[in-house]
Amino acid sequence: MASAQRLWVVPALLAVVLPLGAAVDDALVVSQHARALAPGEVVALTVEGPASVTAVEAAWRERPVVFVRRSETAWHALIGIDVEEVPGPRSLRIVATRPGGADLTAVHAFMVDAKTWRTRRLTVARRFVTPPASALPRIREETALLNALFREARPQRSWSGGFVRPVDGVAVSGFGVRSVLNGQPRGPHNGADFAAGTGTPIHAPAAAVVAFAREFYYSGNTVILDHGFGLYSTMAHLSAFDVQEGARVDRGALLGKVGATGRVTGPHLHWSVRLLGARIDPESLLVATE
Repeated sequence: MASAQRLWVVPALLAVVLPLGAAVDDALVVSQHARALAPGEVVALTVEGPASVTAVEAAWRERPVVFVRRSETAWHALIGIDVEEVPGPRSLRIVATRPGGADLTAVHAFMVDAKTWRTRRLTVARRFVTPPASALPRIREETALLNALFREARPQRSWSGGFVRPVDGVAVSGFGVRSVLNGQPRGPHNGADFAAGTGTPIHAPAAAVVAFAREFYYSGNTVILDHGFGLYSTMAHLSAFDVQEGARVDRGALLGKVGATGRVTGPHLHWSVRLLGARIDPESLLVATE
C-alpha cells in the first residue's frame, strides 16, 4: 500500500505533495509572474526552498531552464511560451539539489490559454515576397546562421533587473499579427514595431553581448543582443550602427539609429525577442522582468 500523503496547495496552480509529518522547510514553493499565460508570453518563475539548496534545475520544451539565486532561499528563472504554442495544460518538473540531503522536487502546473490574432495586409517590394533566384543562397545562409545562434544559450547572464523599451513610445504593429504580403499569407509577426523617425536613437533594453551588427536580407541593418541564458533581442531596419560585434553593452547603451532598411514600408524599429528558442512578445518581457 502506498504511504499516506497530504496535499499542500500554494499559489500559481502548484500542488506540492509532502509525506505526512514533513516540515514546510523541506518543500519547494513555486510562484509565477506574467502578463498572461498565452502564446508569445514570458513567465517569470520563483522557487523558494531551504537555504541548503545549492542548485535548481528544470527543462522547458526540452531545453534547460537556468535558475539564478536571488536570496538565501529564493531562485528565479524565465521561460517563454512560443507564439505558435498549442493551448492546453502544461507542467514543469523542478528539482532542487541539496548536498548531503535528498533532492527536492515540485511540479508546477499551468494552463496555456488560447489567443486570437488579427491579420494585417501589406504591400511591399516584390523582391521581398518572391526574392530573385540570385538572393536565395544568401537567404538560406542567413537563416541557418540565425537558427544556429538562437539554439545557443550562453551560460553567463548579462542582465539584472528589468528590461526597458529601446525607443520611446508604444508598438504600432503588434506581436503575433498574421501578415498577408502582396496577397500572400505569411507567418506570425515575431516582434513589435515601434514608430520612430529615421535617425531616432535606439538603446539596449538590458545588458548584453553584441552577437551581430550587420546587414541581413530581410531585416536590413540589424543588431542582435545576447543577454545570456538563451535570451536574445533583435533590433532591425536600422539606418546606422553604433556598436560592434563582440562588444559588451549596458542597459541604455546606444546601439544605432532607426531606419528603413530591409523589408519595410517606412522607418520604424522592429524589436523581437527569443527565449530558449521561443518567439515571445517584447512587451511581455517588460512586464515579466519589472
